[in-house]
Amino acid sequence: MFNSFLLLIRSLVWIGAGLLLVLFALNNRSTITVSLEPIYPAIAMPMWGLLFVGIFIGLLITAVVTGILRLKAFVRRRQAERTAADLSKQVAAIAEDAHLVRAERAHNAARETAALAKNGD
Repeated sequence: MFNSFLLLIRSLVWIGAGLLLVLFALNNRSTITVSLEPIYPAIAMPMWGLLFVGIFIGLLITAVVTGILRLKAFVRRRQAERTAADLSKQVAAIAEDAHLVRAERAHNAARETAALAKNGD
């Protein structure tokens, strides 16, 4: 129920933002000159075109940064999984060694008890 409410709110926000962009584009049809003089010559374009180019460049930069961060998180997670697997193998080996040591001690104690019982007869 809560997720569907959030989906409704999110949809309404995106529809509102889209309507605002369309209204901005319709009200700003005049041509402006964009100049990055030393790098690129001047370009004449509608004001809404400049807005949409800026939004596109921002989305592109966001996608690249998000991809890089997700890749780093994936690599860290894989390293943590490998470390956890190695540590669990080491714990299992230590537990097995401890079990063998306890079994050997119990066997030696039983042997000593049997030897004492035999000598006591």
